[in-house]
Amino acid sequence: MLAIRVVCLFLIIPFFLSFQWCDISYGNESLPAGRGSLIDKYHKIEKELEKSTLTIPFYVESSVSKNASHVDIYGTINSPFGLIKNEFLVPTNWCEIVLPHPNIRACTYKKMHDTWLLNIYNVNKFSKPLEDAYQMKFVYSVSELQPFYFDIALTAHKGPSHTKDHQFGFEATPLDEGRTFIHFRYSFGYSALGYFLMKIFGGGKVGFSVIGTDSDGNPVYAGGLRGSVERNVMRYYLAILAYLDTLKIPAEQRFEKRVSQWYDLAALYKKQLLEMEEEEYLTYKRQDRRSQQQLQSDLNR
Repeated sequence: MLAIRVVCLFLIIPFFLSFQWCDISYGNESLPAGRGSLIDKYHKIEKELEKSTLTIPFYVESSVSKNASHVDIYGTINSPFGLIKNEFLVPTNWCEIVLPHPNIRACTYKKMHDTWLLNIYNVNKFSKPLEDAYQMKFVYSVSELQPFYFDIALTAHKGPSHTKDHQFGFEATPLDEGRTFIHFRYSFGYSALGYFLMKIFGGGKVGFSVIGTDSDGNPVYAGGLRGSVERNVMRYYLAILAYLDTLKIPAEQRFEKRVSQWYDLAALYKKQLLEMEEEEYLTYKRQDRRSQQQLQSDLNR
């Protein structure tokens, strides 16, 4: 068993960064394929995380074609693996995780024939009401589960604006006792019409991938459809961070703290992520919470 000592970059949510030595013990021949690949990815991007100019250290990869888009976000967070595993392997928790996203009006869950189904109410603009939401029907599944690694997926065959094959993915592995390396991914396909519509309505959006520098040496970020899908997935990623950071407070206080935390994190990237003032956002989210509770109550009858 080979032990490698590396510098781990981690985040104490919301604002403090620090470095710490940690020991990652593994032998490539003994690691499950999923965990081995994730550990390899950590070492490949470790230096990128260390030199990140972003306030929250994360690493983004994305691709956009005429048929599909794919975004991967990697990060090292200050939460123990066991906690993350226990929370994210509960299908119903995902409705709480995704709700802070501005374009999510509600999320409900139901178990049918040993399969968990999540219905996520998605709008194309944060101010659209629940009645205008597209109901994305996701199937929750565990792709791989090991003592020190898990990978889960939420898949929806149909989406809004002529899109299809939407998939959330989340995998995690421990780096040490209190640090976890996570990978959040989102992909979806679309028709030629869907591609055309997204290019029209996704214009002017700014993402996170650096594609160059301006005349003053400042980074230039991806725009257009690529920028649009990156910012959308980053909103989910920040919701994950806010969810984890609020688990330590009493359950009855978590929602208010969670949406407030999400806004504080998003405010660090106003150009990419914010389209509303804080009070407006919180007002919408409180209504969304009430709608979600009512929908779930009706479904449970």
